[in-house]
Amino acid sequence: MSPQALAAALLATAALTSQADAFQMTKKAIRNQGIFGVKVANTDMAFYGRADSILSISFQEYTTGSFIVAEVVIDMKDSNQQLRIYNARPPGTADVANRVNRATAANAQNRGLDPSEASKLPIPGPLAVIESKVNNVANNSTGDIVVKTYPTTTHAKTVEMVVSTKAELQQLYSKLITLYTGFEVEAVDGSSVEGSNGATAATAAGSTAAKIKITQIGGVLFTLE
Repeated sequence: MSPQALAAALLATAALTSQADAFQMTKKAIRNQGIFGVKVANTDMAFYGRADSILSISFQEYTTGSFIVAEVVIDMKDSNQQLRIYNARPPGTADVANRVNRATAANAQNRGLDPSEASKLPIPGPLAVIESKVNNVANNSTGDIVVKTYPTTTHAKTVEMVVSTKAELQQLYSKLITLYTGFEVEAVDGSSVEGSNGATAATAAGSTAAKIKITQIGGVLFTLE
């Protein structure tokens, strides 16, 4: 690989890593501990609701033909409104490799072999760099604007947010489900940061604010990019 190609690959990897690490959780960022919030940093997109009214939390991935959509949906009890947080990206080499590798692992398991020993299809380096650039262009072109086409893409009562990466959605879903089922996770202690604005800034920047263990969704502000 040429020095120029290596540099491009490292930059793409760094960009993807920083995006994946953008997700943050801040406990006590909301004074009312019965309320939880989800917001997208540097935008006006935000949702606040009662933690004890969460009926279900789901994650799915599907294709619209032109895009692969990954989304987290939160249904609220006694309400016809749901929160949908998604990322849309053009299909690429990573998707192909992922599906081939899962099929290979499943085939190995069916034959009584160790799935982890199955040969994995690598993502071609140069193509991966191009793919990341295409995804960045797609994300930057839509920005934080949610496009709704009634009634084919969404229900009128759906609150929607668009985020920059699938990795963030997976982190959000993992943390939500862990808390929803009563298990412990680590979050930034919002009370260790002066003022609500300070808590938000510390959360978004990933500062050295104190960390605490929590088991409840209430009082938590989930921040994405």
